[in-house]
Amino acid sequence: MLTSTTGRLTTAAVATVAGLAVLAPAAQAVEQAPAKPAVKLTVAGYTKYLKAQKTPAAKQTLKKFQGLSKGQQTVFVKDLQDRRIYKALLGKVAAPVGKPVSIIDPYNKEVRFVTKASSIVAKDKSRTTTVSFTVTQEIFRIPVTSETLTISYPTVGKGPKRARASATVTNVNAAIKIKNDRVSVKGFGATASWAAIPQVKSFGKPAYKAQTVLGAKSSYRATLKNVG
Repeated sequence: MLTSTTGRLTTAAVATVAGLAVLAPAAQAVEQAPAKPAVKLTVAGYTKYLKAQKTPAAKQTLKKFQGLSKGQQTVFVKDLQDRRIYKALLGKVAAPVGKPVSIIDPYNKEVRFVTKASSIVAKDKSRTTTVSFTVTQEIFRIPVTSETLTISYPTVGKGPKRARASATVTNVNAAIKIKNDRVSVKGFGATASWAAIPQVKSFGKPAYKAQTVLGAKSSYRATLKNVG
């Protein structure tokens, strides 16, 4: 939750034109205090956040969150703002092209990380291969953050072999804002740089991750790791 205060300078009635000329700049000045993050995320604050979002993910999360017990909701919100849990969100995959991968990595009794990867080969003349790699944090089986990197690259032909890549994020964690700074492509490899910017003081300092997919004609490798 963000709070802000706005103060506006006012002037009393002034009798002379000269007085008005002197005070006019002050009368028009506006002082905007910098927005300050809330100390911590609460159950009420998180519920309000989800209701304010207009995305399908937020609506689905709200429904599932309200279905939890009060104790579970408290734990859920506590986990959202735990930087150690977000730092533990990692993933690693190595597989043949055409073989889907799904890995579940429990963190504790309520938090787990789900890594999924898929790869398909198009029937075009370049036999374009597309690999998609996603790592998701779930709390009580409810997804809260999901970072995806997708790369497409040709595997046959003598023309220029240029890969294309994109990164997307689904985030319903009100404790952080996740930004994709850039996606870089080199050969058949792509890297997305993620920044988790705290929206509450309890999360602490920002956290940074790099998500990488390296493709080949018959296989691929992918990782999500911490870089700060």
